[in-house]
Amino acid sequence: MKSLTIQAVVSLVLAGCLAVGQAAPPAIGTVVASGGFQLDDARVSGNATVFDGTTIQAGSAGSQVRLNSGARLSLGAGTRGRVYQDHLSLERGEGRLDAAAGYAVRARSLRITSDGASASGRVALAGAGKVQVAALNGALRVMNSQGLLVARLASGTAMEFEPQAAGAAAPSRLTGCLQKKGARFLLTDETTNVTVELQGGQLQAEAGNRVEIVGAMDPSAKPAADVSQLIKVSEVKRLAKGCGGKGAAAGAAGAAGWAGLAVGAKAAIIGGVAAAGLVGGLAAAEKLPGQGDDKPSASR
Repeated sequence: MKSLTIQAVVSLVLAGCLAVGQAAPPAIGTVVASGGFQLDDARVSGNATVFDGTTIQAGSAGSQVRLNSGARLSLGAGTRGRVYQDHLSLERGEGRLDAAAGYAVRARSLRITSDGASASGRVALAGAGKVQVAALNGALRVMNSQGLLVARLASGTAMEFEPQAAGAAAPSRLTGCLQKKGARFLLTDETTNVTVELQGGQLQAEAGNRVEIVGAMDPSAKPAADVSQLIKVSEVKRLAKGCGGKGAAAGAAGAAGWAGLAVGAKAAIIGGVAAAGLVGGLAAAEKLPGQGDDKPSASR
């Protein structure tokens, strides 16, 4: 009887250990920095293990996160974000994302990811409600809270976004060459590089011209594969006869940092998000604080 009791106790202990082992979350990567940083509620120096949902607040030297998936994140000084296996939720400051295939950055209500192959880019929270995005190598896609594509950034360009209070119901305002393909009217916006389908009685007369349109997205419509959304147009303004005088989209990258950027004059509103090109410089080759630091002094 005593033997059976001891065996039962051992079994219970083993079962408890197994349950604890199963409850432990898997590690998704590591974070390193040349100085101290905050990891959830603990102050850490050097390096630490990152789990799904870990909150990191970089110190004055910044931090670098290396995920097992191959994605690399560099957080600027004082930047705060929550790291997940498939995305970074940026809460304060700015970060750089490298080897971005399949990985995303969520900033306010926007989701930024690579457009096709792996890409690198910078994302910063700027002022009240604004988000700045720069494509450094490769192209990036920006989507709103409903998953609707609101911008494509080519390599070496930068844009500033501001989600509108009305959300996706906010009026759309786009500029570009109005093209007719079969019975459909299409327009690729010069600022966001997003193609939409248009419906409205004023479009036929302006086909082939550079126009500015105002309208509302039709939430019930199922857009074709080659367009982001369908917009019912309420106003069409001709900007130029023909499409030769195409305006500039996002600003080209230069040598300055975010402080050297200026918002371009032309802006668009699409999917409830206002977007404008940034011009005047972008630190395309510059590393964020903490990027490249690889000399941890301690671990957690």
